[in-house]
Amino acid sequence: MTTSTLGRVTDLGAEWARRAWPRLWPPLLVVAGVVAVFWKLVLTKQYTFVSSPDMANQVMPWLGAQVHAIRHWSILLWTPYEWFGQSLIGQVQPGVTSPFNYLLALAPLHDGQLQVFYVNLWFVLIHCVGGLFAYWLFVDLDCAVGPAVLGAIFYATGGFCGNTEWPQQLAPAIWAPLVFLFLLRSLRGRAPLRNAAWAGAALGASWLCGHHAMSLALTYAVAGVGAAAFIRRDTRRLAALRLAVLFGVMALVSAVQTLPASEYGKLAKRWTATGALTWKDRVEYPEHEDSGLRPTDLLHVVMPGGGGLRSDPFTGTVALSLAAIAVMSSFRRREVRMFLLLGVAALLYTLSHFDPLYGILYALGPMVEKSRAPIVALSVFQFAVASLAALGANALLSSGAAHCRAVSKAMLWFGGITFGLFTLMAYLKPAVASGILDGDPRPGMIGLVALLAAALYYAWFRGLLGRRCLFAFATLLIVIEQGNEVGWGWSHSRDTNHMATINALYDTRDLAAFLHARHDVKRLEINDKDVHFSFGDWYRLPAAHAMTASMLTATSELGGWWDDRLVHMYGMNYAVSRTPTRGGQQEAFTGKSGIKIWRTPDTFPHAWTVHQMFAAPNDIDGAERVRDARIDLRRTAVTLKTQPAVDQCGDDDLVSGFSENPSQVWAHVEMACKGMLVVSDNWYPGWRAEVDGQPAEIWKVDTVIRGVVVAAGKHTVVMRYRPLSVYFGFALTLLGLAAAVALHRRREADGADLFVDAPRE
Repeated sequence: MTTSTLGRVTDLGAEWARRAWPRLWPPLLVVAGVVAVFWKLVLTKQYTFVSSPDMANQVMPWLGAQVHAIRHWSILLWTPYEWFGQSLIGQVQPGVTSPFNYLLALAPLHDGQLQVFYVNLWFVLIHCVGGLFAYWLFVDLDCAVGPAVLGAIFYATGGFCGNTEWPQQLAPAIWAPLVFLFLLRSLRGRAPLRNAAWAGAALGASWLCGHHAMSLALTYAVAGVGAAAFIRRDTRRLAALRLAVLFGVMALVSAVQTLPASEYGKLAKRWTATGALTWKDRVEYPEHEDSGLRPTDLLHVVMPGGGGLRSDPFTGTVALSLAAIAVMSSFRRREVRMFLLLGVAALLYTLSHFDPLYGILYALGPMVEKSRAPIVALSVFQFAVASLAALGANALLSSGAAHCRAVSKAMLWFGGITFGLFTLMAYLKPAVASGILDGDPRPGMIGLVALLAAALYYAWFRGLLGRRCLFAFATLLIVIEQGNEVGWGWSHSRDTNHMATINALYDTRDLAAFLHARHDVKRLEINDKDVHFSFGDWYRLPAAHAMTASMLTATSELGGWWDDRLVHMYGMNYAVSRTPTRGGQQEAFTGKSGIKIWRTPDTFPHAWTVHQMFAAPNDIDGAERVRDARIDLRRTAVTLKTQPAVDQCGDDDLVSGFSENPSQVWAHVEMACKGMLVVSDNWYPGWRAEVDGQPAEIWKVDTVIRGVVVAAGKHTVVMRYRPLSVYFGFALTLLGLAAAVALHRRREADGADLFVDAPRE
């Protein structure tokens, strides 16, 4: 490259940077603010958020199994690592359809396993994406750059988003700003159908990202705002059209997750505080009451320490004061009233024990009963407060400045009383018992932040600060205040008690290495008193146990917690336990953790053949027959209602080869006469069989597992998991995205503004 060419390239690069920089630096500031709050996870390798039992025992193994599949160019729709095989995508919580899980697959692995530090970075990345979504919304609400950045940092780090440790609960929640960005455009009449479609696509993406409870709360928030458009009779048809497009696209985009979830839910049993529930059972209302806030918990909206609740409501004084400025100075603005009502409604929703309106939704609202956690509506409350905070910060530049003095006085009183009482209690501590001081000193810091915020507002009111200084200091106070709540309970790497759960994932690698080195087909019995995490998911070994909230109903009702007969039928030939789990087991290996591998003799092979059939009239009778010791399950298959025609012969069959991966099973058989090949993996819709390349019917055998009829001679039997619910759902998802793109490319004039006040009579 010549000097002149190099100079032109340099000039072009400099020109691009000069033009792009005004658009790049605000999002970069949002990311920097989020990183400042989450510095323990990003800037050090000393802390982690995944050391709690749920994170280490359930979430990390789920993520690890999915990442392994993605890195091998596959998607883990079916997991053989849990309960003899079950649908992973149908369980929803693992987030198989979440785009964020695919980003995690880019992280480096160590010995084939996820590294905690990169999981930490990925977790913070999700917060950064939420902050960017919020920034785009606030800019679209005509906020200046400073208020938009401030509000976005608060949204990504405060309240629900900042303090939930569950990635599959965080990821669905962060779509709220993007949903409302397009929803408000549509209601205002800005290319209404195009923006309604994109609002639906964003809402559908929320349903793809993990736990359904946050997406359900967001959907009800959208429905509530949309319903307000029906107040005006003259525009009711327009409102119906826009909402139909929104919810239609949402239903289509979310279908790849919701259809498998519906299929799995009808065949599975889940455990809640109410007990073991099937699809037809209702979660009893007392559980909803226990999963909501109490009025006394509202103290944690302004005071730290709410981490012991199922969802932390901490908002902080700075964001609340800015929200108050928005209400006082801009109440006539339609967005301010909407976000105020939305926040109040979401907060009332969380007070399920004290709010009869929630009881009506529980009784009549679709899916509310199954959500069972009203406290997750704090995600909507926090979004509303963040929006008001951004609007309030923006109002400081104009009409809100006049209200700075009143807010400054309120913050001065609050901060002075809080900090003063805290200081007094610290002074009197030798004489006065102070559990607060011994347990949590952060209220004093909250009082100090309130005093600093009061001084900041007063200085702005008096004209002593420029706008850049105002927003720089206000953002700094947001970071300090949220940083005193976010990460307060994260574990340090030297805290052996709290890190024991995450260390167990790596201290048992020698057990997995021994099992992987064995060339036989394995299925593990796990002693959950010794191994608390989902060992099968984490090490990708078929297992009879996992830390899940649900399992297939037929498997649960047949097995109990597995007698010797079912251990043999399911082929549980190894046990992971410190001591033998049943008689006759032989010690095969001892790990450095003291946990051993035990060989269980005489279990069935993973695939075998039978030539005798028994048709049970129903599932209950079939299960009794399977448990009946007089029936030799090695020779007889129990089917339901009907049975296939097979032959009996004197010669033995030969299963000469068997292999499997998560979504396929291969068996080579030589049949002396027509019989059935039985595979001890769970029966489930979506499994397809071929015998020598020709389709074959899969029979439900022994009420839980799979069988295929095979004629005499040598044959290759293949079973593949090809679920129609997933494929059809994926086609609908593509159709929904295509509809949004088509409406986006379609020329569309602006329409009627449905977001104006209804005329007074």
